[in-house]
Amino acid sequence: MSRQQPASPHVDHLLLTLGLSVSLLTLLLLRGGPAAPDPSPPAPDDSTGAQIHTERTGDRLQVQGVFVSEDAAADTLRYELSLRRRGAAGTTQTTQSGAFATGPGQADTLSTTQVNVQSGDTLTLHLRVRRGETPIDSARAWRTIR
Repeated sequence: MSRQQPASPHVDHLLLTLGLSVSLLTLLLLRGGPAAPDPSPPAPDDSTGAQIHTERTGDRLQVQGVFVSEDAAADTLRYELSLRRRGAAGTTQTTQSGAFATGPGQADTLSTTQVNVQSGDTLTLHLRVRRGETPIDSARAWRTIR
């Protein structure tokens, strides 16, 4: 029986570095790429419907729920904006909701809230818009504070 010679330290280091690089690339691909930077304006192709805007100033993150009506008729709708922050300081969860009247092509700021954030915090944001019990549109956003 033959015995294999131990690999040189250089080969071991190269294999370890290659393995870590492949692991990092796999994680980024599974996550959908790097997290979106703050502030987060709406995407150019997302000009109508529910939108979530965020803007960070120091240790505060401002969150706005916005709805841009594409309907040709005025309407009264309901919204619900939920925010959940998890981090070293604990968990914060808030929900704001209410009715609003909108018109064709009108941009309505539905809710504005602020939350204290620290590096490493994760946020989940969800805006739902309904006509009665019928969902009209929704938007979701996830952020990791750096």
